[in-house]
Amino acid sequence: MIHDVLEDVLAIDGAIKLQPYSVEKYQRLASIVLWQVHRNTGAKVSCFRDDSWLRNGEKQSITFHNASDEFKYELKALTLGMLTHGAGEGMLPVKWGTTKRIIRCSKRFILWLQKQNIRSLHQLDTLPLLRLRHLLAKYLTDMNASKHIHIAQEIASACYWWRKYGIVNKVEVIALFDELLSPLIARKAALRQKHAVIPTRIMKLILKECEKQLDVAEVYFERWQSIQNTLTDRVPTLEPWNFKKSTFIDGLSTEEMEDLDELHPHFDTIRRYAFVLIIAYSGMRHSEVMALEDNSAFSRGGVFYLRSSLSKTTDGTQYLEWVVSEHAYRAVKLIGKMNAIYRYRAQELVRHHASSLPKKRVQDLQFGIKDNKLFRVKHTRQSAWFSNQAKATKNGFNNINTLFNIPVEEADIEQLEALGCNVQSISASSPKFRLPYQVGIPFNFTSHQFRHTFAWFIVANRLGDLDDIKYNFKHLENSMTLVYSHRGYDTMAELVRLTESFEAYLIEQAMTDMVSAAEQGHLAGRGGEKFVERLKLVLGDDFESGSSPHFANMQELLAYTAKHSSNFRGLSHGYCTKGTGCKVRNAADPSHCINCDSYIATPKHLPHWLVIKQRCEQQLSAFERFPTEMQPRFASFKGALTDNLHAANQIIAQLQIKIKEA
Repeated sequence: MIHDVLEDVLAIDGAIKLQPYSVEKYQRLASIVLWQVHRNTGAKVSCFRDDSWLRNGEKQSITFHNASDEFKYELKALTLGMLTHGAGEGMLPVKWGTTKRIIRCSKRFILWLQKQNIRSLHQLDTLPLLRLRHLLAKYLTDMNASKHIHIAQEIASACYWWRKYGIVNKVEVIALFDELLSPLIARKAALRQKHAVIPTRIMKLILKECEKQLDVAEVYFERWQSIQNTLTDRVPTLEPWNFKKSTFIDGLSTEEMEDLDELHPHFDTIRRYAFVLIIAYSGMRHSEVMALEDNSAFSRGGVFYLRSSLSKTTDGTQYLEWVVSEHAYRAVKLIGKMNAIYRYRAQELVRHHASSLPKKRVQDLQFGIKDNKLFRVKHTRQSAWFSNQAKATKNGFNNINTLFNIPVEEADIEQLEALGCNVQSISASSPKFRLPYQVGIPFNFTSHQFRHTFAWFIVANRLGDLDDIKYNFKHLENSMTLVYSHRGYDTMAELVRLTESFEAYLIEQAMTDMVSAAEQGHLAGRGGEKFVERLKLVLGDDFESGSSPHFANMQELLAYTAKHSSNFRGLSHGYCTKGTGCKVRNAADPSHCINCDSYIATPKHLPHWLVIKQRCEQQLSAFERFPTEMQPRFASFKGALTDNLHAANQIIAQLQIKIKEA
């Protein structure tokens, strides 16, 4: 059906252009069905004439409300073109969310143009430039674009697609848009602020409370489950008058009601604590957490995982596995078991009482029976409700600010200042935009802060260095419990961008570690010797005291060295001073590194080498148990394991001997 519409609204011949609008064409296309989607409110059919469209698998509609028919025609044609052909014939389709954003920006401008007696976007090409300049300047003034700078960026983004689809063609018109929008867009870039990292003290308080709530819920789960199952088992025998407030089930004895009064508060809000545990211990985006399913949690080899889907930066859906903590794993398992109770209850209610319930409630129950998303079930006391909620809302379960109210302290502010993110909000529309925290102000939580904090946590707590994130995520899952595994490229690239803002700090911390280890004779690797020699060369005879004619103290030396260490690279098993010149990127096979003049290991890397040794010994032992005829096929694998075991023994011996001597 969509392709029939496309032939009428687009002319495709290498480039793509909108076909002219006509009343007859718009009416002829009106009843054509584009998509049909099943939601908890029932089936939604999207026809060409409708003011909102929704496609299967999408969470939010693209809307065209209040625009005139000609403007709607342009927006709808542009929508279908972006979703099917992207920026040109043979190009990749644009994702639904991006298309929605461009149409929303275009519609805002269009609704304003209607009030100025402009009838279509095509008309912009025919207006005198002086009038167009006046219109665009007035729009920016009316929208207070000098304060809400994103308005200019939105118009610029929309204008790009208007050009691609031949809606706006004149070079002079495009140049005018660029002239008026560019200064505001430049200001937006200057004002860009990174998300605040959640201060360590506050993060500890949050996690402690979440883990406590999980522990308590697990203790009471079987008792609560028994009462809930008893209630559901009585559904077939209940009369319609037993239902209050639609699906509220009045089917418990006085004693059972009293038990439920005691138990249910531990389960009423548990999904909120589970949500926090997941985003804190995984680094997932909010949308990826909301895409988790009831059976997302699993374990393998003593490591805990969640399986989610990535769709923001990929075409289609890509399934990912995330290494998480045991608490996050247990939380998902618990929520999954709770959801099963309500889905079965919904099934029984529909089977036995569909005729007695309001139509919308039956549709909601039918949706819940078929759905399997972890966070779409409302854990009601004696009912069954489901939700399509995808985004965080003011009163939604995933608004963390309604769960925690933690005033910041002086130490929290110092940490935020050190990381360059002491701001209450990065949203230009917020009254707290870029305002620094003061002692006593409650910390303002957002879901995305947890992603930034996760990236920081890896490096700040020495679970890995910057290059662990750049190169080694797929190799660290058995030696760390809080790092990514099997990550999609775009997700990994984003995390790299988050951590690069910490790079100068990380290098200085690494240099401190290396100098401290050198002073105590705790360096290993061929590069360790050379590093000590270079330090002695710089510090002269004052190496032991940490002073020199060139530097007032060791801290000055560290700051200088960090500033001029662009080639420095941190690895999970050591430091590489060759940087980008190093051709060995597979740091998970460190046997290539230990004999390099640029490689240095300190005592902080000893745990990683101990893990490498243990894994190699275990895998070599398993190899020896292979049938004789199979072993030649895995000879190269055995050779790699043997090399790594030799490297591990060598570094461990160097580090442990020097530590004992000290």
